[in-house]
Amino acid sequence: MQLSYRVRMILYNILLFAFAFLIVVFCVFQGTSYYYINQTKDTLQKTAQDSTLLISQELKNVQSPDSLKNRFFTNSLYLSKSIAESKNHRVVLFDDMGNRIADSLEETTLTNTLKTEVDLAVAENASVFTLKSINDAHMAYFASPIIIDNTVVGYIGFIDSMHEMDNFLRIAGILFGIGGVIGLMVMIFVTMTFSKHFFQPIKDLTKISNEINHGNYNLTIYYKHTDEIGDLTHAFNGMVTNINSVILQLESERKRLAGVLASIDDGLLAIDKNGNIITSNSYIKTYFNVSNPKTIYDFQYQSFLRDIFDSLKNGKDHISEEIDCNNRNLLLIGSPIREKGFEENYMIIIRNMTAARHIQEEQRKFISSVSHELRTPLTTIIGYTDMLTRRQVADPEILNRSLNTINREGHRLLRLVDNLLNVNKFDKAEFDFKKTNLNIVLLLSEVVEQMQIKASQSDIEINYVSEDLPEILGDYDRLQQVFINIIHNAIKYSNRGEIIDVISAIEDNHIVVSIRDYGPGISEIEQKRIFNAFYRVEEDRSRGYDEGGSGLGLYIVKQIVEKHDGKIDIVSQVGEGTNIIVTLPILSVLIYGGETDEKSKK
Repeated sequence: MQLSYRVRMILYNILLFAFAFLIVVFCVFQGTSYYYINQTKDTLQKTAQDSTLLISQELKNVQSPDSLKNRFFTNSLYLSKSIAESKNHRVVLFDDMGNRIADSLEETTLTNTLKTEVDLAVAENASVFTLKSINDAHMAYFASPIIIDNTVVGYIGFIDSMHEMDNFLRIAGILFGIGGVIGLMVMIFVTMTFSKHFFQPIKDLTKISNEINHGNYNLTIYYKHTDEIGDLTHAFNGMVTNINSVILQLESERKRLAGVLASIDDGLLAIDKNGNIITSNSYIKTYFNVSNPKTIYDFQYQSFLRDIFDSLKNGKDHISEEIDCNNRNLLLIGSPIREKGFEENYMIIIRNMTAARHIQEEQRKFISSVSHELRTPLTTIIGYTDMLTRRQVADPEILNRSLNTINREGHRLLRLVDNLLNVNKFDKAEFDFKKTNLNIVLLLSEVVEQMQIKASQSDIEINYVSEDLPEILGDYDRLQQVFINIIHNAIKYSNRGEIIDVISAIEDNHIVVSIRDYGPGISEIEQKRIFNAFYRVEEDRSRGYDEGGSGLGLYIVKQIVEKHDGKIDIVSQVGEGTNIIVTLPILSVLIYGGETDEKSKK
């Protein structure tokens, strides 16, 4: 239920009165309690000092060879009664270990009275004061060490009633309650009497305002009096006329500005001289994960924005710098906004340069790698051709070796160009493989047979073991290229007389092909980079092959496998060989009666 403003004002006044009244009561009660408590504490502190002096005099007057502690223990009951009679307090004495030894009330049953306070005084070697409520009556508990000749001979405790404070608070509570009820009734009566007269003109103004709020700007308010409400009515009528024209203008400007900001792909931040955000676009949230920033200081973790703002505010005309933020490379451009007749404001543009810098870095790496790969064979070819041209070599052996080297390096260049073309193909989104149903066992058998010829030249044997496997959907030539490349690397890095194991099996609805050699193996650092373009392991790990790999073979292998929705892993340890594992999904499209049915389980 929605309450009217008049009712709410009455309720607010009641709450305000109650709040103010409670504050007064609280302050009075707290002040009184504070006064009595401090007065009691000071009194007990002074009493403890006097009692310590009295005990010291009494113990020193006792003619006994015993120590002060023993004399204190022997005369504890007498001392407690003497102090209680002179100070009008209940007195409890304890030994230096905090054990109760005498009570001025001569209780036969030793209770835990003052036990907590004395234990705390023993621990801190200082006076302890606490206030407790027992049967709705406040009692002051005080414990203090008895120090005589720099020696703690025991502890003295006092229990004092706070009945004066309790009586005052009880009487004050009754008086405050009566006064509060009377004051509340008077306040309600006065508020209800005058609120009707005050709010009737406001109700009329509210009614007309609702009409204007619904877009009817042709209404005016009539008020016959010339008081403050009349001035308000006249100003309101003029405001309605101005609002009508201003709203149309602002709406046009707002749409234009919103369109401009939405079309900008950069983060934009406009700031006034006090650091308040004038406007910003949605990219600010994307870059810095800050929602609805009000000031430049809301960017708590982006101190560079505050630094740019401070620099602009201190007179710098233009700022341009790049920073790394949340794995992004951001270009920050700051400049002041100056317009005659207006205060100077500041604009900061945040441009995401991550993709551009990544492309530049990749281009640099690519050019560097390709240049390096091309330089090596070209240098060899040019060197041999230069030697044959200038020296007119007639020795058939030297001539034949030179021509073979030129031929080998030429083929190396050709392989590099072919690999670069393949990489270019695989990186294109529109490039697709010619996938058909194929028998992976048959494919691997053909590859092993082909590579066995090359392996036999180095006295290396390739063993292929497989179980019956279902067909897969893939590009026969590309998958053949994958396994030829892997087995070729295995031969290259195996020692003479070793074995290469090729095993294919089915695991978890996938075909897993394992190609295992027993060569020098690959370190963990190289395993992380082995599938990167242009990366090659150390040349001294090979068995002496001089074919000069381009570093693109395994990169292309990975691209082909991933195009088949598979994955390739490497398991290797230095000195124990390398195992390349290729995992491919089983045929995802089955053919029945000439029609294609999608596999239900992906």
